[in-house]
Amino acid sequence: MHDIAVSPHDVWRTWNLQPSLILGLAVPGLAYWRGVDALWRPGGTVRTVARGVPPWRVAAFGGGLFALVIALLSPLDPMSEELLSAHMVQHLLLMVVAAPLLVLGSPALVIGQAVPTTWRRRAHRWGRTRPLRAIGRLFTHPLMTWLLATAVLWGWHVPSLYQAALERPTVHVLEHAAFLATAMLFWWTALQPSGPRRLPRGADVVFVFTGALQSGALGALLAFASQPIYPFYVHRTFAWGLSPLQDQQLAGMLMWVPPFVIYLVAAGALFVRWLRVAELDQRRADARADRLLAEAHRR
Repeated sequence: MHDIAVSPHDVWRTWNLQPSLILGLAVPGLAYWRGVDALWRPGGTVRTVARGVPPWRVAAFGGGLFALVIALLSPLDPMSEELLSAHMVQHLLLMVVAAPLLVLGSPALVIGQAVPTTWRRRAHRWGRTRPLRAIGRLFTHPLMTWLLATAVLWGWHVPSLYQAALERPTVHVLEHAAFLATAMLFWWTALQPSGPRRLPRGADVVFVFTGALQSGALGALLAFASQPIYPFYVHRTFAWGLSPLQDQQLAGMLMWVPPFVIYLVAAGALFVRWLRVAELDQRRADARADRLLAEAHRR
């Protein structure tokens, strides 16, 4: 027998209300709101919403924080100790829901407005030092961010590491932090909400689409495995009306289908944006050519 983290009968009464976890979500949320207030306040550092952060980006960041609350504070967290499928939902909320929404909120721009000016200037000077610039270029290079996200996703699903995360709370925290951090790097590279682009238009579509393929491959591996891969769950799923293999197959489908749809929607949106930018560039080129032709005729 094992200690039951949560049973189907009392699942909605089980919340993970650790003060350190609540504080870890509340601090960036309050900092972000303070930054939004500074940007939108009349006479603030940025005078108009258009030059600061539009409301839809604020809503995206709020949605990302809400996804983190569901993943880490709700009964889904203790359920993840009983069902592999629940644990997979938790990971998906971190990587393909919270991460892209937080990135779309332009957190660097907004939270930067919440800190004192002297701190921003000091951080800017540190960021311009040669070692930090080299590290920044390395870890924001598209190939590196893609490889990091892929390695972290597959590495933490190796049975030994997965088992260690389930058995040791500190390792579990490290696992979730790695998923969220590398996913945010991935989506930051793909969506590029601010700063210079690291991916050319069109290449970002391939970047996201190949991310969908490797995530789907892991889901398919779990869904079509002929026996349970993670011993931790073998005696835990029956209380929920599932055999260990059924639970694993459900987890595999959850890893395969919903993320693939999200990646495809993101790739499609990037493709449409690429076409619009190309069309706008062509119009500008045509306008310049017409002006040059008109000047030539006048001469």
